[in-house]
This record gives sequence, C-alpha cells and structure tokens, in this order.
Amino acid sequence: MARIFAKLLFFWSLSGFAWASDQEFLELARETIAKVRYAALATVDSDGQPRTRIVDAFAPDEDFVIYVSTKPHTRKVQQIRQQNKVTLFYFDAEGRNYVSIMGEAELIDDIAIKRAMRRETDSERIYPNFPDDYLLIRITPIWLEGLLRGYRGDSKTWQPNRVDFNVPASSAK
Repeated sequence: MARIFAKLLFFWSLSGFAWASDQEFLELARETIAKVRYAALATVDSDGQPRTRIVDAFAPDEDFVIYVSTKPHTRKVQQIRQQNKVTLFYFDAEGRNYVSIMGEAELIDDIAIKRAMRRETDSERIYPNFPDDYLLIRITPIWLEGLLRGYRGDSKTWQPNRVDFNVPASSAK
C-alpha cells in the first residue's frame, strides 16, 4: 500500500464528525466493489462526449489497480487511445453506497500477461480467437471517492469522501 498517501482524512458521517484512515475507507470500497461486481466505465469520445458502458472488471489489486478485459476494436479502446483518463463507477442500490475511481487507462496487449490474467468468465464464447481478440485495460487510480457505510460526505456540499493515490509526476495535474 505504499502508493497511498500516509495521511488521515476528515470525514463527515451520519452521526457527526469521524476520523478514518485511507485504509479503512478503501476496505469499505473493496467490499462495495465485490458486492456489486459490475461497474460502469466512462470514457470520452472524440467530440468530448462522455460515454459509459457496463463492464465486468477484475477485483482491485493491493494498489487499487483494476483491469477490464475487452475486444481490441471496441469504441472504448478507440476512446482510450485518444484520451486515457477514465472513471469506473460502482453502485450498490441496496446499501445506498457508491465508489468512483478516477484513473488513467493503459491498453495491455502482451500475450503472456493476457494468458496469466484470463478468467473463466473470459470464455471462448466471448473471445473465440484468444489471445488475438482479447485486450486488457489497466486502470491506475488517481483518486477514489464515494459514499460508503459510515462515510456519507459533507452534508452541506454533498462532497463525497475521497482518497488520493500517488501518481507519477507526468500524470499529476
């Protein structure tokens, strides 16, 4: 977890002010992601219009990097080639929780990585010409925000709780 800033964030909860570490908040985010499974992936098209679609993303790794498998000729791949800033959005209607991960996407076409990461759900029915018709999108988080159990954001501005990740100097803005 070296990528996560070692700091405490101030959170507003339903019962008043509360302190929580980034780690506690990220653990609740992981629970929400695991519960809902599917995410909406938002990209931006060549006209500057945001585009969303449902994806079956991989579980976050220890640094909250998330992979998505897709076909190499999809619109999302074309859009990521033009603009690599993306958002993954997970919504748990039952718990009234959400997690948004803003990050940078990288297209991974390395055959060894694709073979190692292929899941059972990435079946021959979906990818009959594996590995040629299979591509991974690696999403490295810049920041994560959400409304989660006990962390409901600012009651006046509705600003959600947030965790910032270390990003390379070339990516920080």
